[in-house]
Amino acid sequence: MNITVVGSTNMDLVYLVPHIVKAGETIHSTKHELFFGGKGANQAVTASQLGASVHFIGNVGADDFGKKVKQNLQDKGVNTDAVPSVGVTGQAIIQLADSGENSIILFPGANFLVTTDQIEANTETIASSDALLLQLEIPMAAVETAANIATQNGVQIILNPAPAQPISDSLLKKVSILTPNETELAILTGLKTETEEDLFQACSSLLQKGVGAVVVTLGAKGSYYMNSQEHGKVKARPVDVKDTTGAGDAFNGALAVALCHENSLRESILYASKVAGYAVTQLGAQPTIPSSFQVK
Repeated sequence: MNITVVGSTNMDLVYLVPHIVKAGETIHSTKHELFFGGKGANQAVTASQLGASVHFIGNVGADDFGKKVKQNLQDKGVNTDAVPSVGVTGQAIIQLADSGENSIILFPGANFLVTTDQIEANTETIASSDALLLQLEIPMAAVETAANIATQNGVQIILNPAPAQPISDSLLKKVSILTPNETELAILTGLKTETEEDLFQACSSLLQKGVGAVVVTLGAKGSYYMNSQEHGKVKARPVDVKDTTGAGDAFNGALAVALCHENSLRESILYASKVAGYAVTQLGAQPTIPSSFQVK
């Protein structure tokens, strides 16, 4: 079960607040925490903890944060041979409200220094993978290069289209599974995503562009999925939410692991929902996941 993740690493600066600050408002934070983050790193750490052999391709900064971020990946069992130190480590400034909701400002730093040459230098790693996990916190050219390599070698591609931005039809055609949330789905398709009928129409439009399957994460409402054979909703179990930061990343990492175990799409979503449900009961984007969550 070899999974390659091409993506971002960050140091998350988390401020606990009573509510998300409004325009023109000043509020006191009750606590400040440092956590490891970045969508790519979050997904890699999740997949590794769930038993996958994970290679990460991306950058850390040539600074103290960078050293700590890289060491953390290694400590979580992620291969970092393709992680150079360059520039300044990416950072995320996160407001975490008492409700568990968050608001995030991203400083990309070294993540925006990932190049197509760097991706091509790791062609063999991508080509020998069972799955390639991608997000959009690195330059689109790097994402497209990785997708091209995976497609040429028959590797399934799971793309989390976040942060939301336009995606070319040529890239969408290469995607095995696209995992937007409701907002990202609306931006990608230009369609409403408020009702189940809306979700059906929006997902259908993406399948018509060549996407293999769409899994829409709906937070506490669960998820909605569609491929050429079926569509439907998967409910999320109620949990005591402490921090939603990285919930989607935990979902994506777990989804990749389940699919690599040859579970059906619905079974894989159920498993990913279980892992994400646990993740939101912990603080930080990369919580320690008990071994009991590994796929048997």
